[in-house]
Amino acid sequence: MTTTIPTSTTPNPATSRLQRRTFLQGALAAGIGTAAVPTIFADSVGAAADANGPILLTVTLGGGNDGLNTLGPFESGRYRDLRGALAQRGANAHSAADGLFWHPSLRRLATRFRRGEVAVIEGVGDPLKDLSHFSNLARWQAGLVDGRISGTGWIGRWLDNAGLGQFGGVAIGGRGVPLHMRGANSSVTDLPFDGNSLYGSDRTETRDRIMYKAIRRMGAWDGGRADWVNRVGELGGFAVDTAFDVSSAYRQPFPEDRFAHSMTLAARLINLGLGTRALNVWQHGYDTHDSQIAGSATTGDHADLLSALDVGLDQFFGTLSPAVADRVVVLVYSEFGRRAEANGSRGTDHGTSNQVFVIGRRVKGGFYGDRPPIDRLDDRGNFRVTEDFRRVYATLIDNWLGGDSVDVIGKRYRTFDLFHPATRTVEGDIRSRAESIRSRRSNPRDSLRVSSPSF
Repeated sequence: MTTTIPTSTTPNPATSRLQRRTFLQGALAAGIGTAAVPTIFADSVGAAADANGPILLTVTLGGGNDGLNTLGPFESGRYRDLRGALAQRGANAHSAADGLFWHPSLRRLATRFRRGEVAVIEGVGDPLKDLSHFSNLARWQAGLVDGRISGTGWIGRWLDNAGLGQFGGVAIGGRGVPLHMRGANSSVTDLPFDGNSLYGSDRTETRDRIMYKAIRRMGAWDGGRADWVNRVGELGGFAVDTAFDVSSAYRQPFPEDRFAHSMTLAARLINLGLGTRALNVWQHGYDTHDSQIAGSATTGDHADLLSALDVGLDQFFGTLSPAVADRVVVLVYSEFGRRAEANGSRGTDHGTSNQVFVIGRRVKGGFYGDRPPIDRLDDRGNFRVTEDFRRVYATLIDNWLGGDSVDVIGKRYRTFDLFHPATRTVEGDIRSRAESIRSRRSNPRDSLRVSSPSF
């Protein structure tokens, strides 16, 4: 995305701003080049609004995750008939409850679920039941009650009213700001995957420090220059300063896996205390029409993706500072699920409803929503949509982020009761969880003890 230079003839050096989504990434060698993120002349970091409020990280599983094999009734005869060679076995998986099992690759997420930190909302989808990746994901990310695909998204519209600074919203990966984070006037910064792309972050060499200082001097407003020259100079100084602000998040080694790398970066950025309230990380590859499994149902593309998801989520929570961990929840979603019946290519085709996961220390773990029955599919062989995805958004906006879902989505939805109050102490929470685990372990008939001997 390229930098946009306004043509206003009334410059104000204190408040001038370029258009959204423009953050320099190593393109300052000879001036202003290609950029990839938002609001260059944004308000100062951690603006007057509550920069220390709750934080939401969205994890977008691009391609349409197979929810039935992620968390499904693996011992059901109907399930095994539909899935054939793709069917998972309860003996290899991690027991949840109500006859459901987590995929064998999701050991860490299953453990977090047992600790009461994962809410599973079932049957979530778009009532239009669109099977196109592009239009369906666009509607999910726009998040409007009438299903319109607009130029803004649900988190972006929340950010418009949040009054945050330049790091209030952050997209991780350097691929541009996703639709759901785009607002009409809010600031969202797209941070690159690799810190070497942050031109201005490494100031170890004397010659580099001299050059960056010169670039910053170019940014000083000069009444004798044309407006566009002043703004180009100001952009250069801003980019160098911003790169330095976030450079410490890149200094320590990262995991080799790309998703775990991105999740680690997201956690480190939150730890910096720059006023970040909304973030997004992508994990691509879930369009598993073939090769979903390999030699067995527990191996193959889907197992590898879920394993990376499992490790990445664990890496994120493990990297978070204890001082901020209670303020963070993660939303894991995909644009749709897969068909209930396997296809002839050891894979699954586009489906409709799916599970959505909300994860965090203040989450009231368990199952929510109306689970679509596996023996009553719709006329196309897909699971029925029993929960509108906008109800999930309304819950997060109203009950977590502290916004107004009517302003953001356009309608008041009945929300899920997903969150513990902020006044709950961590010490009391840990004691409560320990008592619950001891109680379940002492019960020989408990489903987790029966199905998961290691529990």
